Amino acid sequence: HVAAAENDLLSMLAKHQPAEPFSGALHLWVKLVFPWRKSELKGIIAKYVEYPITTSPDCSNLIKMIEDSMTRLNFWGDDGQNAKLSVSKFWGDVPGIHVCISYVTGELR
Repeated sequence: HVAAAENDLLSMLAKHQPAEPFSGALHLWVKLVFPWRKSELKGIIAKYVEYPITTSPDCSNLIKMIEDSMTRLNFWGDDGQNAKLSVSKFWGDVPGIHVCISYVTGELR
């Protein structure tokens, strides 16, 4: 299942591959929205567009595959450039993976 998920991810990300790799320090923001479970309480689904996931897989495992896939597709030279990570996971009405990359600068004294 992992290999199939990685191939799907590479296929989706390839459509957004930059012409040139990003350089410098980056902020990688990823929001994963999974479809509602059949077992989800109807009151939760009726009240929320998205609801936080507190079960496996954990965010660190999810982000690693995304970073590795983006490295393979030359979004950057190395995923070590990601100086800041923001990762969230939700159940929701509109499943998908939302990714945003921005530059991080040093803070002035």
